[in-house]
Amino acid sequence: MKNLEDWAAVQKVYKQTKSKRSTADILGISRNTVKKLLLLSEPPKYQRTEYGTKIDKFKEKIIEWRCEPYCFNGTRIFKELRKKGYKGSIGPIYRFLRKVDEDMGGHISKKATVRHESPPGDQAQFDWSEYEVVIGGRYRKVYCFAMILAASRKKSRLFFTEG
Repeated sequence: MKNLEDWAAVQKVYKQTKSKRSTADILGISRNTVKKLLLLSEPPKYQRTEYGTKIDKFKEKIIEWRCEPYCFNGTRIFKELRKKGYKGSIGPIYRFLRKVDEDMGGHISKKATVRHESPPGDQAQFDWSEYEVVIGGRYRKVYCFAMILAASRKKSRLFFTEG
């Protein structure tokens, strides 16, 4: 199938030459192609052909086995499908299960989360926590200050006690 540029070129050159043969010679394409492109009143549009997959007729069963009460993993589902006549590989099953898990499991898609990057010195994450630790044979409170810089991921920890 020729694209939009070919169609436009044929329309433009044919308007000037009024000859299919001359148009074909100038553009370096066959006369049959020129004829076909001139018959199109609109530019050609790409239409993708949808092909079925080997798991299409098993999708309902896969969903059933993935959910309660079965909760089968991908390998188990693959083995069960082989018994039912599935001739494909395990890859399409796992790809379909990822979609099922996102839809049914209430999980957040990995594509839905985006890591936020900030410039150096702009952000950091810190934590302040308290621990009971044996120091010199007795329990003492120890405080920990931990900080991670957002841009470099450099970590810093400080420990100190009361008094």
